[in-house]
Amino acid sequence: MDTLEKLAQKNKAHQKHQSNGRFSTIVMILVLVPFLFGIAIDVGAINSSLNFNLWLYGLGALCFGLPLAAMGDLMLFSRWLKISGLIITQGWFIYFWAFQMQSWLAFVPLVPAFVLLQIQMPKIKKQAER
Repeated sequence: MDTLEKLAQKNKAHQKHQSNGRFSTIVMILVLVPFLFGIAIDVGAINSSLNFNLWLYGLGALCFGLPLAAMGDLMLFSRWLKISGLIITQGWFIYFWAFQMQSWLAFVPLVPAFVLLQIQMPKIKKQAER
């Protein structure tokens, strides 16, 4: 019976690892969504009245999405709240970076994310120690 309990625990741990892997995949796809908009604008599928540089857009998308995903990973929120926040902030970034060409306004969501991370830092450190 002890063997069956150990096997059940291993199965449960494996399912949790698979779930974490799927979540990480979803997050990385969402981080790369602005690239799809950049490519669509570059090939002409989406009209943008302003001058558009795909390489600059890609660099900006990485400089926005990767820190946001890293900060979101550390925050102590539920997964659904993290995903919805990432979707909203990516939409914000796409609108202001690609369509309005206001780079300073596109990066504004990084400030509240950083502030939230700093507020939660003591709890994050306590959780990491456990």
